[in-house]
Amino acid sequence: MTYWQYHLIFILPVLALLLWFTHRRTGPLAGEYCPDDRWVRLWFGVLLVVAFVYTTPWDNYLVYVGGWTYPPDRVLGTLGYVPYEEYAFFLLQTLITGLWLLWLMRRGGPARVSARPLLTRWGAAALWLLGALLGAAALVAGPERATYFGLITAWALPVLAGQWAFGGDLILGRARLFWTAVLVPTLYLWATDAVAISQGIWSISPALTLGPAAGPLPFEEMLFFLVTNLLVVTGLMLFLHPEARRRLERARPLAQPWLGLAAGYLLLKVPVPLWPAGFPLLATLSTGALFAAALLWAAGRVGWGRALGLAALCFGAGFGAEYLGSQTGFPFGAYSYAGAPGPLLAGVPLLVPLGWFALTLAATRLARGQAWLAGLLLVAWDIGLEPLMTAQGFWTWHDPAPLWAGAPLQNFVGWWAVGSLLSLALGRLGPELLRPERGPTPSLAYLTELFMLPAGLVLLGMPGAGAVTLAAMLGAAGLTALTPRARPA
Repeated sequence: MTYWQYHLIFILPVLALLLWFTHRRTGPLAGEYCPDDRWVRLWFGVLLVVAFVYTTPWDNYLVYVGGWTYPPDRVLGTLGYVPYEEYAFFLLQTLITGLWLLWLMRRGGPARVSARPLLTRWGAAALWLLGALLGAAALVAGPERATYFGLITAWALPVLAGQWAFGGDLILGRARLFWTAVLVPTLYLWATDAVAISQGIWSISPALTLGPAAGPLPFEEMLFFLVTNLLVVTGLMLFLHPEARRRLERARPLAQPWLGLAAGYLLLKVPVPLWPAGFPLLATLSTGALFAAALLWAAGRVGWGRALGLAALCFGAGFGAEYLGSQTGFPFGAYSYAGAPGPLLAGVPLLVPLGWFALTLAATRLARGQAWLAGLLLVAWDIGLEPLMTAQGFWTWHDPAPLWAGAPLQNFVGWWAVGSLLSLALGRLGPELLRPERGPTPSLAYLTELFMLPAGLVLLGMPGAGAVTLAAMLGAAGLTALTPRARPA
């Protein structure tokens, strides 16, 4: 049996049957759930595009590393590393699971909301994130046989975390509908996958799987179909739920360009477990996106002229301090950037001065304009940077009396002094940047690093450094709640 014949026997007839049921429908596509068919078609189309775009690079990478293999005589051809029939599967599975869900919705009842939003939204999102972290750890520090498991969880579970944070209470308001929509196509695809593996249409590398299996079906294959159907059903249920549309309307003020750049800063961190060698490039691009986000946000408060001036001040002062420090040992101690990876500016990694502006602005906002506290927040951040960046080769310490990760006490005093002075300058030259406002601000970047930096250290095999970093950043962030807002200059 070829891959195309597999589609003809197992996939296309089921899809045709579901399309026939949909064609014969009475009433709206989603019943009482969503009476507007145009909205249903819009989000179904969006879901198909997202599924194809998001899965394509992941699938190509999995085939590239040997997780899946396809005999050439069983496929029509390949684009990249993946057969044409596999690309079709991205869309066919989404169509089957989505149409099955719509049929269930039309036969079910009205949309409901769970009575426990804290648990069903944030509790579930935290569990999905923990699973994603476990998968990333399996990729970075686990044995080779954990590769397929790590690729699935690190790829899919962060998306599920975001979906459930947005509307887990909307999903579990109709828990029976949700699980029926997920499990029926999952069980069917498990059965057909087992047939395909037995027929030799594709094979799963034993070296990249953990070992447990149900007949010819490895545990990871079962997990793959479960999480992909979870993604489809969760996404479609959310965007057809009336309350989800109201939440989107309420969130419209958050659709600000600087937040898009901030999202890019986060997303550029995601591929690191899959491409550890690309850390220098990804870290530079991520910090650059954060710099641009901070600049755009500042421009909306003080105008482009002053925003550019403040960014140039922090960038220039940060670069000057780093260049002087690497050449003379003042103000941070004896270190060098010799052999540093990534783009350099006069021998200094570009991400360092970019970070001085973005993170100083974030710390200053979080510290409510108290310059001394902003400096302390930056010191806590550097406690995590030192073991991370020295391990990646960005800089090397030569101090004979190190205090932490090769860095002396002088380094942390220097960070506090430079950070406090830059924070003071931001407050004096751009007091509008410190005004209270509703909604997200660049302080989110520091709170994000509070999670991402310790997690990165754990993934790199430095759990002790991760724990110390988390304690330091939590402690410094906790002080901000006890400190009054600085008076305007």
